[in-house]
Amino acid sequence: MPKYLFTGRYKKFVLYFFYMLVVSLYFEMLVSLFSFVILAQTNTEMVDLEGISIFTLGITLYLIVFVTSFIRLFIQFQKKEKLIASLKSDKKREEQQSLLIRVDRKNHVIPLNELFYIESLNDYVKVITKDGKFITREKITHLSNKLPNSFLRIHRSFLVNSEKVTSFTTTEVSMLNIILPISRTYKKQAIETLESLQQKS
Repeated sequence: MPKYLFTGRYKKFVLYFFYMLVVSLYFEMLVSLFSFVILAQTNTEMVDLEGISIFTLGITLYLIVFVTSFIRLFIQFQKKEKLIASLKSDKKREEQQSLLIRVDRKNHVIPLNELFYIESLNDYVKVITKDGKFITREKITHLSNKLPNSFLRIHRSFLVNSEKVTSFTTTEVSMLNIILPISRTYKKQAIETLESLQQKS
C-alpha cells in the first residue's frame, strides 16, 4: 500500500492486490484441506467439521489481516508525520537569525550573531550579548529549544554560542575573557561539537 496506493500507482495496486487475493485464497484452501486431513486422523468428536465454513474462515482471515495492516499503516503514518514536523521545526530553528525574549514586560529581539552565552541563575536567566546583558524570567531549557544547534549546552547553568568560543579544554570553554565550566553531563556532546567546529574552520 505505501509503495503503490499512497503514491498514486492505482493500476499496479489493483493488479497486485488481485494477484495477492488469488494466491492467498489458494494457500488458505490448502491450509484448510491439510487441517481437515489432520483432524480426520485424530479424534474429530471434539470438532464439528460440518459447522466449519471455508467462506467464513476466509472472511475472518481477511478481516484480521485488513485491520492489522490498517493499524500498522496508521502507526507508520503517525511516525512519518512526527518526523516531518520535527524536521521542519529543526530547519526553522537553524534558519532563524534572532532570539525573542521578554524583559520587564517588553519583547527584545537579539541577533544571534551578537549573543555570546546564556546563564541560568536561581529565579532568572541572564543573556549575555555583545552590547550588554538582559535579564529574563524564561527558563534556559525553553531558550535552548528555541535556538539552533550552534548554541551548545555545556552545563546545567550555561548555554554558549559555539561560534564565539575562542578556546576550550575538556573541562571549560573561554570567551570574552571569561571561563565557563563544562559539566560531566554535557561533556561528551560539548567536546564533540566543539572539535567538529574546529576541524571545519
